[in-house]
Amino acid sequence: MRAVLVFCEGTHDVVFVERSLGACAGCERLKGTIRDLPSPFGASKNSSVPTDLIATQLRKLNIQDIALRDDYPPAPQFETAVRSRATDVVYVLIRAGGKNRSKAVIELMRYVDDTMSADDFDVVEHAAAFLFDADDEGLASTVEQFQREYGTYFGDLSQATYARWTTASSIPVGVYVFHRGDSKTGTLDDHIAPMVESAWPHWYHSARDYIDGNRRCEDAASSSDAKRLKAIVTAAAQFEHPGRPLSTVVARKGLPRQQFESSSESAALAAFLEGAPWSPTSELSAIAAVV
Repeated sequence: MRAVLVFCEGTHDVVFVERSLGACAGCERLKGTIRDLPSPFGASKNSSVPTDLIATQLRKLNIQDIALRDDYPPAPQFETAVRSRATDVVYVLIRAGGKNRSKAVIELMRYVDDTMSADDFDVVEHAAAFLFDADDEGLASTVEQFQREYGTYFGDLSQATYARWTTASSIPVGVYVFHRGDSKTGTLDDHIAPMVESAWPHWYHSARDYIDGNRRCEDAASSSDAKRLKAIVTAAAQFEHPGRPLSTVVARKGLPRQQFESSSESAALAAFLEGAPWSPTSELSAIAAVV
């Protein structure tokens, strides 16, 4: 078995990746508790090596330093995992907190790499995929920032350009940036909004007219196109999911599966994640484990 650690900016990004892999790559969410996950993420059957990587990471948190109103657990943090039975690859989805969180993410990545250096785990090889929004900085600038900041840990990332992987480091590393195809700027919301419009056109158009007809220049919904789209999408979904956030709109009980099946962005994202370049030795190990 192999694993791809997928670092996402926020919660609704995690859900979008999960549903895209389900619709376009035939993945299924791994059920059960943390200890049931493949080792070393869950419990290892071999007591001579480190066990429960995720549980150990949670135990390292200093709960007393967290304010009552803070998000818990703080990013970066493991959120969920899905598995492709066809390829025997597990995708471990991590809420990373954004493109400026490289120091904390690298610390978590070092912990994973150190743990994986031992033998006798269910997972025989792992890769790391980093997902970002282009925002106003743009696609090229976002990729350059990734190469610069994460290169301090992984080494030469010059080949890890948009939707491409590199094997120049100790593990395969790839980067994917959500953006509008025309301007090379934008966010994941630029792709979610058309999916919501397609699923619930009447609600979407009414919500768009309401938001655009009432927002003022000083309102948060006017501060960026991404926030405007978030306002429209969440308002449109309130008829079906009153009081619920954007992550619920994207989740299983939100957008119909067919929206992900027909989304070119979901298909491109799933193809990128499925394209992690595994080493020949790990291929043989994975096949042997399945047999």
